[in-house]
Amino acid sequence: MMRRFIPSLSALVAFEAAATYRSFTRAGEDLGLTQSGISRQVSSLEKTLGIKLFERIGPRLVLTDEGRSYVGVVTKLLNNLEEASIDLVRGSRSQDALQIGVQDSLASQWLVSRMPGFLSRFPDTNFNMVPVATHLNFEASNIDVAVLRGRGAWEDAHAYHLMSETVAVVAAPSLIPTNARLMTADYDKYPLIQNAHRPDSWLQWLDVKGLSRAKNITGPRFAQTSMVIEAARAGMGIAVVPTLMITELLADGSLHMPFGPEVPSGLSYFVVYPLKLGVSKPVLDFRDWVLAQARNQT
Repeated sequence: MMRRFIPSLSALVAFEAAATYRSFTRAGEDLGLTQSGISRQVSSLEKTLGIKLFERIGPRLVLTDEGRSYVGVVTKLLNNLEEASIDLVRGSRSQDALQIGVQDSLASQWLVSRMPGFLSRFPDTNFNMVPVATHLNFEASNIDVAVLRGRGAWEDAHAYHLMSETVAVVAAPSLIPTNARLMTADYDKYPLIQNAHRPDSWLQWLDVKGLSRAKNITGPRFAQTSMVIEAARAGMGIAVVPTLMITELLADGSLHMPFGPEVPSGLSYFVVYPLKLGVSKPVLDFRDWVLAQARNQT
């Protein structure tokens, strides 16, 4: 019989850990082995392959070019093996679950807290929720349904309006007292927290308020809206944020709106799924459920 040319699993696991930590000692601590045990496993793997995977440069452990290329393949295969094993134990495959795509900030601030209601309503529906970009390409992904922010135009997809988005400039009471008397034009007296995910948020707010930009918009920049909200809550500056995501923070006084009420952002939230025949029942169930959640929100 033909034998497969596959190194031992323990050697591959030891190699991946050593490549991750760039240290036999730390790899051993992670796997519950000694430093010498990891070293022996890696040496055995190198002997089997006939290739040097690591070089030592002084005290540093450095992957060779071959090792760097090999660890990427090994990690992927080990991840697949682990997932298949977990699926077998739990009696279902993650690919069989409803794949729900959602923009990260909306997921953490609004949707996730409501998902227990979905589980209660549809206890037999397994789902995976994953972050996606606004410009989601359903054909190139395995997403079944998504909650997205935009204007309602996604190629080859159904889009159902959930709610219009409003935004407001918010501050922590530690930065601006809640009883402060401010003019809207006073906004530029404070650090302006920037949102890299929504780089035009300040310009849009100024436009809706009919204000001209008196000086450059400067302040700390964060990659996600959830980070922007936490930065404002910590008193680092003022920020333009979607009011949908700060309902509880406004209610408990962690944030307030010192420059007036919320204003439309010009965008909305939609539940979106591919335009194709035979849409599955779980997709339609999620669509109808999240539409009902949006109606209750408004």
